[in-house]
Amino acid sequence: MPWWQVAVAAAALFAAAAAVWVTLEADFLAHPGWLAAQKADFILGPVLVGLYWLRQRPESRFGPLLIGFGAVGAVYILQSSSNPWFFGISLHWENVIYLGNLLLILTFPTGRLDGLAAKLILLAAVIAVVLPYTAVILMVPQLGPDGSISGCRALCPDDALAVTANLPLAVDLTRFARAAAIAVDTATAGLLIWRMVTGTPPQRRALMIGAPIALLFISFHITWHLLKLVNPDATALESVSQWALAGARSVIWYGFLFALIAAQLFAGRTLHTLVRQSLRRPSRPELEAMLRQPLGDPNLRLVFLDGKSETAADQPLEPGPAREVTIVERGDGTPGAAIDHDAQLADDPELLRAAGAIALLAAENVELDAAWHDALGELRQSRARIVVAGDTERRKIQRNLHDGAQQRLVALRVRVQLVDELIGEDPGRRAALLRELGSEVDETLDEVRTLARGVYPPLLADQGLVRALRAVGRRHPVQTTVEADGVGRYPLELEAAVYFCCLEALQNAAKHASSRTVSITLVDNGALRFAVRDDGIGFAAGGNRAGQGLTNMRDRVAAVGGSLTIESAPGEGTSVLGVIPQSRSG
Repeated sequence: MPWWQVAVAAAALFAAAAAVWVTLEADFLAHPGWLAAQKADFILGPVLVGLYWLRQRPESRFGPLLIGFGAVGAVYILQSSSNPWFFGISLHWENVIYLGNLLLILTFPTGRLDGLAAKLILLAAVIAVVLPYTAVILMVPQLGPDGSISGCRALCPDDALAVTANLPLAVDLTRFARAAAIAVDTATAGLLIWRMVTGTPPQRRALMIGAPIALLFISFHITWHLLKLVNPDATALESVSQWALAGARSVIWYGFLFALIAAQLFAGRTLHTLVRQSLRRPSRPELEAMLRQPLGDPNLRLVFLDGKSETAADQPLEPGPAREVTIVERGDGTPGAAIDHDAQLADDPELLRAAGAIALLAAENVELDAAWHDALGELRQSRARIVVAGDTERRKIQRNLHDGAQQRLVALRVRVQLVDELIGEDPGRRAALLRELGSEVDETLDEVRTLARGVYPPLLADQGLVRALRAVGRRHPVQTTVEADGVGRYPLELEAAVYFCCLEALQNAAKHASSRTVSITLVDNGALRFAVRDDGIGFAAGGNRAGQGLTNMRDRVAAVGGSLTIESAPGEGTSVLGVIPQSRSG
């Protein structure tokens, strides 16, 4: 709790204690005990309710307004003083309390004096009620308070602020002010009823508790003035009316408190409902409808600010009359969604933002779920392709062995048999066959070595990625350069993935791109990055060019936890870019 709020609460407690002590000591009051409790409540009630309102809705003006009214009530202590100057000030202060009460009722629950009708009612109260009563106080040297239970036993203390004595005019002005107060109360009641009848669902929900309690107070206030105006001698009715009015006056701010608590309970139920509905993984258009019913706004619009919304996110929301736009932010502070809603919901921003956050989380959850399923499907396809590629490579090795080395070995066996048959015959012929056999053995060994290098090149295993790629570059028909920065040795499977991806990119540059030069760049800056760039004809990156070679490259890199990007445009060459998070091998 901020220090200033603690200070305000402490000051209110001190003022309430002072009010009780001073009022109980005033022997001229008719009901000192009850009046002491009322004066303490005039201070503590609005201040404590205002502090709670301020903590729950810090952006609302109504909390500070309640605290201000409690401060106004503290001055009401002076009415328990027998000092003529203090007592005279307290008589005028009743007008301030009257206007404060009326202002609270007219501005509930927003703290704003909205609408021309409310402003006119407050102005009429000042002109037709407060000014005549002020004139009466200045005309009567000894006048009792007009509060319901604040009267005196016999004579009240003198009013030191009275400037003249004109009792007949004071009586006429009092009757006029009472009639005007009845008219102001009637207009206020009509305005509250009109707001509840014609308001939007959020507005009616906000007025549901506070407005009926205010109407109860207004009805007792009208009754009190009617009795004083029509039948001032009806003491029995006056007694009932004064106690009813005193009780209803104190209930006003507690009605505001109950209204806030009811709003919080509603918010809890609403959020519980929205959380349950969000578990059904609604689509983005369904999320808008999901918010409308619990928040009570059938015209609510929800727009996501990531360009993926089906509700025209690229068109800015322009709220109409009595509507506002609230931005819902993600955890990192970036705008995630905009809600066009009834202006009344802005007085409960926590509910609105929490509901928007639930919708935002639900939308992102659906996207993550879809992305996870896509990734899972891609993983399954990648594994299937790896199995197929493995089978293909095994068949290729089998075919190469069958058509190459195996055929040569069969031929060697036949020639060895011929040599065996010629051992006892022509020595010259035998020597020629042996020389041919030596050549066949050398060629067979070269073919087997070549086949072995196609599976895993010995240079890559012995001297690493950079040496192996430079050796490939020297033999490649297209001029190839290899540059490396900070690249050392890595796990064999990682080096093999990068090597064969670069090899595939070189083959594509020579076979499809009509390239004149190719550059291979290797960089280790915490992750192993490689790039193969050619100056060939390129292709449209959005086209359907993901052949088996590019698919195999992506699968190889993904298998070691990396990612691969292909950048190309017609006439601008092609770049194959790979990133592999890695740890160096020991």
